[in-house]
Amino acid sequence: MFKKISALTAALVLSITVLGGCSNSDSSSSSSDTSTESSSDSSASSTSDTTDTDSSVPDASLVIDGEEMDTDGLIVCTIDGHDVDFDTFRYYYYYTINQYTENYGATLDTIAETDGGFDTLLENTITMIKQEFVTYRLCEENGIELTDEEIEANEETYNSGLESAGSEEEFEAILHDSYMTPDLYKTMLELATLYTKCEDELFTNEGVYATSKDEFREIVQDTDEYACVRSILIPYFCKVDLTDSDDIEGYDSYSLSEKYTAKESAYSELEDDEQEEAKEKAKALADEVYEKAKSGDDFEELIEEYNWDSGMESYPDGYYLTPDSDFIEEYLDTAFSLEVGEISDIIESDTYGYFIVMRYEVDMDYVEENIDDMIQDYDLPARQELYMDIMEDMDVTYSDFYDQLTVDSIT
Repeated sequence: MFKKISALTAALVLSITVLGGCSNSDSSSSSSDTSTESSSDSSASSTSDTTDTDSSVPDASLVIDGEEMDTDGLIVCTIDGHDVDFDTFRYYYYYTINQYTENYGATLDTIAETDGGFDTLLENTITMIKQEFVTYRLCEENGIELTDEEIEANEETYNSGLESAGSEEEFEAILHDSYMTPDLYKTMLELATLYTKCEDELFTNEGVYATSKDEFREIVQDTDEYACVRSILIPYFCKVDLTDSDDIEGYDSYSLSEKYTAKESAYSELEDDEQEEAKEKAKALADEVYEKAKSGDDFEELIEEYNWDSGMESYPDGYYLTPDSDFIEEYLDTAFSLEVGEISDIIESDTYGYFIVMRYEVDMDYVEENIDDMIQDYDLPARQELYMDIMEDMDVTYSDFYDQLTVDSIT
């Protein structure tokens, strides 16, 4: 709940399952989760007689200055020495549009109507491809290649999808609806496998970019480097009355995150003065809980009774934070200002409400059980910086027609 929302630079690989694609839902978001964590296709060869006539995805085409171009093998740009053909560019182009739609409700039409919107779309498409191609750079620099067994496994995956589709025509139709071609799908399988190898060989298991386990065991016990905390969230809206009949009827059976959403929705419908009144009631409750905590009541029992942060259910052993953790500033500053065993004053967040934090001693048994995941979290800022450095170092050259692209050029 208290974690800042940010883009994860490390999210390199798109969903490339045969039965799903950016035409449906390449990206999901657990926006209803109230933990303190934030909350990372083309078919030029397809024709109308090999695709579902009910498909909302048009056949691939490229029109420049009113003239339809032959896209077979056409190179749109070259990024870091890797040619990006039309099919590949089109896939990421529509994937980027899909992200606009999912995250902001924007469509290609609204992008076109926005001053500079189309240019920004193209820039973001190039950025998306560069993110993907970080994998190629890392593999080249570290001698990572696919083995014969891995190549064979990818071929089996491809053939399995083909067999499941029932025919080559149906298979191409499925890929068409994901803005993909068979060749592009094979390329994406290869890229995903290379990405996994990078993960395994470079960023985990004592990899060249990973903090060693021995080093991490020392880091995690440094109170300036790590803070283990548990907390109680009292949101502004926790005392409001529900108005939605479905929420009223089902509330007792809701999960904590569902209750959070229901109360938040009711709060959003209140007038300003009513919201202020709700805040006062929440503050009174926070004061009550704070006094109980300071008087020696068991903090775990107070969490169980009063807390609205579902992250405490997901992380019953507490949050393990570093100064670089992607949490909101109020929470992070509070966590590192406390001594082990100390309870904070009531901290107010304009976004979430009131919270009370207690710092705990780092549990090395927990660390050993979760050390691989914890190292990945700890290494994430350095990894993000590495990715950004690689992306900034990538040379991009464009085709002669690139500057002539318009919002109507690519279908």
